[in-house]
Amino acid sequence: MNKKVLFLIILLSISAIVFVYNDDFLYSKTIMKITNIETIETDVSSNPLGLEEEHYTKEISGIITNGTHKGEKLTLDYEETFSSVVTEKYRVGDKVFVVSNEIDDLKRDFYLVILASVFVLFMFLVGQYRGLLAILSVIFNSLVFYFGLILYQNHMNLTLICIVESIIFMFSSLFIANGINKKSMVAILSTFVSMTVLFILTFVLIKCIDYSGINFNEISFITVPYADVILPGLFIGALGAVMDVAITIASSIGELIEKDSKISAKALNKSGKEIGKDIMSTMINVLFFTYLCSGLPVFVLAIRNGFSIFNYISTNFSLELTRFLVGSIGIVMTIPISIFIAIKILKKGSEISE
Repeated sequence: MNKKVLFLIILLSISAIVFVYNDDFLYSKTIMKITNIETIETDVSSNPLGLEEEHYTKEISGIITNGTHKGEKLTLDYEETFSSVVTEKYRVGDKVFVVSNEIDDLKRDFYLVILASVFVLFMFLVGQYRGLLAILSVIFNSLVFYFGLILYQNHMNLTLICIVESIIFMFSSLFIANGINKKSMVAILSTFVSMTVLFILTFVLIKCIDYSGINFNEISFITVPYADVILPGLFIGALGAVMDVAITIASSIGELIEKDSKISAKALNKSGKEIGKDIMSTMINVLFFTYLCSGLPVFVLAIRNGFSIFNYISTNFSLELTRFLVGSIGIVMTIPISIFIAIKILKKGSEISE
């Protein structure tokens, strides 16, 4: 481990945390640091189902930390609910934005920088330079995604944007994090072939069923045809899992060939299938839990308001289930495709080098 780089990361992290905690002067909104919180009134409300929730009126005092009134004391009343669904729970020491003598929101940049610093530190401790390159690929992909949204605002086709972005994501994620080598090329080619087949298959199935069986309640607020959004969402949602499977298969078969250059294609195929079986279950479960937790808040809200589990799943969770199924199909399909491409390219390259 490069101790100089580790020391530099720690130093930059501490500097960033200290700076962000004291960057109030950069904001045009008034910022107040909370010094005291007192509950002055407690009330209980109930809904038609008889479920009760406590409401609190709190007196929050603090000191203004920026602007022309810096250093002045300020006391405000604040309405808080027990669930904190539409309100915040503030603590002494928090910094909040104040607009028109009312607390507007929590100043979160300090906490975000702490999390980001811990993330970067652990990425370097575990992955060394590859960990830092992985972070770089995430930043790059975020910028590409943002640029795609700008193009969509300028009336470009969203499906076309997502297809182009997905190709860029493939190259950037695998080349930046894993370097330009045969394994990365195999993973990119496997991902490209798998995603192409998955896209065609999904497009044909959706056209055949005409989105029957999928309830779009959770995206009812959009003002564009849902067909413009669903297919790109399904496509990008499956991309990460497909890339993960492709690089895992490519790296595993590459390692087997490096250990024994005379290993037969039949043995590689058998080993690849065993590896695929091992990662298939975990990757599918990763997708399931990812989509499950994305709908968990609304799920709890529905149950608390008298909806049955079956009613909620059929009316609000069908889209998440569709995303999960499409991604799972992509995972299963990528395993044989990656094995075939990896053996053809890596095994052939090994024979040529001999």
